[in-house]
Amino acid sequence: MTCEEVEQGLTAYHFGTVTDDERARVETHLLVCRACLQAFLDTKRAIETAEGVPAPSEIGRHRLRRAVAAELRPGEAHWSWWQRPVAFALSGAAVMGAMFTTNVLSARPGEAPYEMRGLVTTAAPSTPP
Repeated sequence: MTCEEVEQGLTAYHFGTVTDDERARVETHLLVCRACLQAFLDTKRAIETAEGVPAPSEIGRHRLRRAVAAELRPGEAHWSWWQRPVAFALSGAAVMGAMFTTNVLSARPGEAPYEMRGLVTTAAPSTPP
Protein backbone atom coordinates (compact mmCIF):
# COMPACT_ATOMS: atom_id res chain seq x y z
CA MET A 1 0.00 0.00 0.00
CA THR A 2 1.11 3.54 -0.65
CA CYS A 3 1.18 6.25 2.00
CA GLU A 4 -1.72 8.05 0.30
CA GLU A 5 -3.94 4.96 0.42
CA VAL A 6 -3.11 4.40 4.07
CA GLU A 7 -3.73 8.00 5.09
CA GLN A 8 -7.13 8.00 3.38
CA GLY A 9 -8.22 4.92 5.33
CA LEU A 10 -6.86 5.78 8.78
CA THR A 11 -10.20 6.89 10.20
CA ALA A 12 -11.92 3.73 8.97
CA TYR A 13 -9.03 1.68 10.36
CA HIS A 14 -9.34 3.45 13.73
CA PHE A 15 -13.04 2.63 13.99
CA GLY A 16 -12.55 -0.95 12.74
CA THR A 17 -14.73 -0.61 9.66
CA VAL A 18 -12.17 -2.06 7.23
CA THR A 19 -11.99 -5.62 5.99
CA ASP A 20 -9.52 -8.07 7.49
CA ASP A 21 -7.37 -7.90 4.37
CA GLU A 22 -7.26 -4.09 4.43
CA ARG A 23 -6.53 -4.11 8.15
CA ALA A 24 -3.58 -6.47 7.65
CA ARG A 25 -2.18 -4.31 4.84
CA VAL A 26 -2.53 -1.10 6.89
CA GLU A 27 -0.87 -2.71 9.92
CA THR A 28 1.98 -4.02 7.79
CA HIS A 29 2.49 -0.56 6.30
CA LEU A 30 2.36 1.14 9.71
CA LEU A 31 5.15 -1.13 10.95
CA VAL A 32 7.55 0.11 8.27
CA CYS A 33 6.43 3.72 7.62
CA ARG A 34 7.11 6.14 10.44
CA ALA A 35 5.26 9.02 8.73
CA CYS A 36 2.04 7.03 8.36
CA LEU A 37 2.33 5.79 11.94
CA GLN A 38 2.61 9.38 13.13
CA ALA A 39 -0.37 10.33 10.95
CA PHE A 40 -2.38 7.49 12.51
CA LEU A 41 -1.46 8.58 16.03
CA ASP A 42 -2.40 12.18 15.20
CA THR A 43 -5.75 11.04 13.77
CA LYS A 44 -6.42 8.84 16.79
CA ARG A 45 -5.56 11.66 19.21
CA ALA A 46 -7.76 14.12 17.30
CA ILE A 47 -10.72 11.73 17.36
CA GLU A 48 -10.36 10.86 21.03
CA THR A 49 -9.82 14.42 22.28
CA ALA A 50 -12.26 16.22 20.01
CA GLU A 51 -14.28 18.94 21.66
CA GLY A 52 -17.85 19.66 20.72
CA VAL A 53 -18.62 15.99 20.35
CA PRO A 54 -21.30 14.72 22.71
CA ALA A 55 -19.72 12.94 25.68
CA PRO A 56 -20.95 9.49 26.63
CA SER A 57 -23.53 9.31 29.38
CA GLU A 58 -22.56 8.36 32.91
CA ILE A 59 -24.39 5.05 32.50
CA GLY A 60 -22.41 4.32 29.33
CA ARG A 61 -19.12 5.17 31.05
CA HIS A 62 -20.02 2.99 34.01
CA ARG A 63 -20.89 0.04 31.75
CA LEU A 64 -17.66 0.45 29.79
CA ARG A 65 -15.53 0.64 32.94
CA ARG A 66 -17.27 -2.42 34.37
CA ALA A 67 -16.71 -4.38 31.14
CA VAL A 68 -13.03 -3.42 30.99
CA ALA A 69 -12.55 -4.27 34.68
CA ALA A 70 -14.18 -7.67 34.14
CA GLU A 71 -11.83 -8.38 31.23
CA LEU A 72 -8.71 -7.27 33.07
CA ARG A 73 -9.47 -8.74 36.49
CA PRO A 74 -6.67 -11.25 37.16
CA GLY A 75 -7.00 -14.49 39.01
CA GLU A 76 -10.71 -15.08 38.79
CA ALA A 77 -11.01 -18.59 37.49
CA HIS A 78 -14.51 -19.94 37.10
CA TRP A 79 -14.16 -23.65 37.63
CA SER A 80 -16.79 -26.05 36.44
CA TRP A 81 -17.86 -28.69 38.94
CA TRP A 82 -15.56 -31.28 37.36
CA GLN A 83 -12.46 -29.19 36.58
CA ARG A 84 -11.07 -28.75 40.09
CA PRO A 85 -11.06 -32.50 41.01
CA VAL A 86 -9.51 -33.34 37.64
CA ALA A 87 -6.80 -30.69 38.14
CA PHE A 88 -5.98 -32.05 41.61
CA ALA A 89 -5.93 -35.63 40.33
CA LEU A 90 -3.61 -34.77 37.46
CA SER A 91 -1.24 -32.78 39.65
CA GLY A 92 -1.19 -35.60 42.21
CA ALA A 93 -0.47 -38.13 39.48
CA ALA A 94 2.37 -35.95 38.19
CA VAL A 95 3.90 -35.70 41.67
CA MET A 96 3.57 -39.44 42.23
CA GLY A 97 5.11 -40.14 38.83
CA ALA A 98 8.04 -37.85 39.60
CA MET A 99 8.57 -39.53 42.98
CA PHE A 100 8.46 -42.99 41.44
CA THR A 101 10.86 -42.05 38.64
CA THR A 102 13.29 -40.44 41.08
CA ASN A 103 13.17 -43.50 43.30
CA VAL A 104 13.73 -45.94 40.44
CA LEU A 105 16.55 -43.96 38.85
CA SER A 106 18.50 -42.98 41.92
CA ALA A 107 18.08 -45.46 44.76
CA ARG A 108 18.54 -49.18 44.50
CA PRO A 109 19.47 -51.21 47.54
CA GLY A 110 23.25 -51.23 48.05
CA GLU A 111 24.04 -49.02 45.08
CA ALA A 112 24.94 -45.36 44.78
CA PRO A 113 22.79 -43.21 42.54
CA TYR A 114 23.63 -43.50 38.83
CA GLU A 115 25.38 -40.14 38.69
CA MET A 116 27.68 -41.00 41.57
CA ARG A 117 28.69 -44.56 40.63
CA GLY A 118 31.94 -43.44 39.02
CA LEU A 119 32.79 -41.21 41.98
CA VAL A 120 32.19 -43.67 44.81
CA THR A 121 34.95 -46.16 45.52
CA THR A 122 34.73 -48.88 48.05
CA ALA A 123 37.63 -48.82 50.46
CA ALA A 124 38.84 -51.99 52.13
CA PRO A 125 38.06 -52.04 55.83
CA SER A 126 41.11 -51.16 57.85
CA THR A 127 42.31 -53.63 60.43
CA PRO A 128 43.20 -52.35 63.85
CA PRO A 129 46.95 -52.72 64.84
